[in-house]
Amino acid sequence: MINHFILNTDLFVQRWNPAGRAVILCLFFGVLTAAAWIDGKTRTIPDKLVLAVLGVSLLSIPLFPEIGLPDRLFGMCSASLLLLVLTLCVPGAFGGGDIKLMAACGVFLGWRYSLLALGIAVFLGAAYGSWLLFIKKADRKTRIAFGPFLCAGMAAAVLWGDPMISIFF
Repeated sequence: MINHFILNTDLFVQRWNPAGRAVILCLFFGVLTAAAWIDGKTRTIPDKLVLAVLGVSLLSIPLFPEIGLPDRLFGMCSASLLLLVLTLCVPGAFGGGDIKLMAACGVFLGWRYSLLALGIAVFLGAAYGSWLLFIKKADRKTRIAFGPFLCAGMAAAVLWGDPMISIFF
């Protein structure tokens, strides 16, 4: 009975894998878009969106078997723990929503893509902050929403992660 269930599950995943993967990616990008927009406007990322990303991430497990469970668990911890440690060392460096969003997305991305997404986000955020300083729209104490940069980094990691990782590593 158990082997039959496993066989049927494998057949289901093989048959619906492309469509299921497309649906999961659309949901993931949709939630990231909402999180980026809300954080850009309010500087908060609602817990409902973090839970939505976590739900999409959990649904992705059978449809993206190339990212194993250990990679997903390390992904949940790797980048989010870096953000947490930085926030503990420099109070207010990142918000709790940024940390939770990174953890939930880490389940989807795995550890390599999570760290890549964080690196892209830091680069984009630094470039934006530098531009604001250059055009004198901000000073060194101005706070900006980091969620949109995290979301852009995660989207870039999903879309172009393999070539980026092969270039850098």
